[in-house]
Amino acid sequence: MSAPTRRRRSWSRYTERRVPTEYEFVSHDLHWHYKPGQTPWEMSPDHVWNRWYIEHRNDSPLQCSDWNAFRDPDMLVYRTYVRMQDTAETYVDGLIDDHESRGSYAALAPQWLDALGRGYTPFRYVGHALLMAATYVMSMAPSSYLSNAVAFQAGDELRRVQRIAYQARQLQIHHPGRGFGEDRERWERDPAWQPLRRAVETHLAERDWGRSVATLCLVLKPAVDAVFNVRLAEAADAHGDELTAMMHRNLQLDSLRSRRWSAALARTAITDRAENRGLLLRWAGEVRADVTDAVVDASALLSTPTFELDPSGTRAQVDEAIEASLGGLDGETDATGPAAR
Repeated sequence: MSAPTRRRRSWSRYTERRVPTEYEFVSHDLHWHYKPGQTPWEMSPDHVWNRWYIEHRNDSPLQCSDWNAFRDPDMLVYRTYVRMQDTAETYVDGLIDDHESRGSYAALAPQWLDALGRGYTPFRYVGHALLMAATYVMSMAPSSYLSNAVAFQAGDELRRVQRIAYQARQLQIHHPGRGFGEDRERWERDPAWQPLRRAVETHLAERDWGRSVATLCLVLKPAVDAVFNVRLAEAADAHGDELTAMMHRNLQLDSLRSRRWSAALARTAITDRAENRGLLLRWAGEVRADVTDAVVDASALLSTPTFELDPSGTRAQVDEAIEASLGGLDGETDATGPAAR
């Protein structure tokens, strides 16, 4: 006689009376170090690591009774993220192969090459700052659902940095006398870069996890991406640089996905505590003007006599991107945004 089959049951840490989805099964309540009212890490309560997490995460003004209520609208796990980005990278690889076979790098106009050297290849420093900001939030987040979402955002930032680095190397090979790849001096000295440099470096000094995630995902990243994906693609199109335009329109899809989970996070926090709405709006408002001015200033580096990126048009596009991100505070979000239209 065969042994009786044991009844299937959901994971013991999962409290809903149903079998969890794959997304929930591998994402739910993994942060054993988030125990409000208790020492986070199993070491001396006075250890610097415990004091850091208590002050900058557990005691953050941004509070929620159950951060595990947050769900990424895209329900990504490592398997599905890798599969999705493999498809995206295959697409970009195909673009590069096609344009390299047609000699596109060598055919770029001199004035556009000047703009790429001034305002494109130095962007790697901004990209690395956004990567570092995302990984800080990942390490401090009070829910594994949130840590996973922002970890994938960090992967997106690294993807963009790597693609721009490849572009810089190809430009260096095809135009050896133009200083491509020698970007640190431009990043540190060019007046048009300094407001954005100040904005990202100031953000990296933020310790409170709640303020960090709010200012990064509701203001800084949407503003940066509106210029260095969307407006950049417009300028590239105007100069016949189809590769850069199509690549950054593809990269903008990552930004729209970030907008979706950021809006979901805001809704989770506000649903739990209505006062979180005012807190998030205040934090966003404290940095919005400076960040907007910074990215508009930096966008001027992409202008040429053939195609000028009108500052007022850039500002309007940045404002639209930020407003779309802040829409999550009212329970709404634009899932496409200006770049996808």
